[in-house]
Amino acid sequence: MGLGAAAAMGLAGCSGSDATGTPTAGTTTGTPTGGDGSDAVDPRFGYVGTAGTEPPVEADHTVDLNIRPRDPVPVPEFYFEPTGLSVDPGDTVRFNMATPHHNVNAYHPEFGYAQRVPADAPAYSSPILTGGDYWLYTFETEGVHNIMCAPHEVFGMVGTVVVGSASGPGANPVGEAPKPTPQSRPPEFTAGTVLSDPAMDPDNIVEQGSVSWNDIADENKRLLLEPVEA
Repeated sequence: MGLGAAAAMGLAGCSGSDATGTPTAGTTTGTPTGGDGSDAVDPRFGYVGTAGTEPPVEADHTVDLNIRPRDPVPVPEFYFEPTGLSVDPGDTVRFNMATPHHNVNAYHPEFGYAQRVPADAPAYSSPILTGGDYWLYTFETEGVHNIMCAPHEVFGMVGTVVVGSASGPGANPVGEAPKPTPQSRPPEFTAGTVLSDPAMDPDNIVEQGSVSWNDIADENKRLLLEPVEA
């Protein structure tokens, strides 16, 4: 767990930051902003905004990144709300950091994971952000996109965005998506049980439009100390 989580955090924390590692607020990677603001949302690095700044484009959907107590254990729940979301190709999602030290990271082979985003999707990731910041991302590639917060993935902070149709590698059960290398790993620990919950089935997400963290069974959100068996 230590090596995998640390590697994920290192990769995820590199995007959209200055030489000190501080996120560059209100910018992407130097992509110019078009007249309607759409060019400001980079296909890999999205768009980072800080509290009180106006986004360059209006979001079609909003997802909050939250923390709440997990009784009776001291480690809290880390989660996306909604945890599952159905969008149309070209829709922009605003990820609000309702609590600090989160990011949005694709399950992509270039980050060392099994392929759980469409084959043509870039290896997209936000930097790690503080409370009140937000991140915009435009989902152009049709199919199932499994995402995570890299620092909190093993605690179950994962989500699914279905773009158009419930298709592609992410539509496979956990452990059955393509692994480009033996080191590529699937969602593990509580991340694996959350994504395997029946409510998180991509077809159900499309049918419902969105799935709340509260819709996921408590037993599938429990804190695990062992990887989920494939």
